Amino acid sequence: MKIYNIENTKDFFETLSECEGNVELVSNNGEHITLNKAHGDNLNLLSETYVDGMIKEIELAFTNKTDAVKIFEYLSGMHNVA
Repeated sequence: MKIYNIENTKDFFETLSECEGNVELVSNNGEHITLNKAHGDNLNLLSETYVDGMIKEIELAFTNKTDAVKIFEYLSGMHNVA
């Protein structure tokens, strides 16, 4: 799932941290980096990077389809999902 123009990064990362399955950041070269669960430090580091900033584009992969739906519903009002 590609997501664009996230302005409220704090709420976005809090929502990601509530996901039941793994959430993975997909890098430009296709590498998957787990952001939550056992690798929660990655999510904390990424969220600190964007504390008062904006994320122009991020691609995420979800191991749990329910989590993908949850994030889609969270973002649906912002019109920034592709």
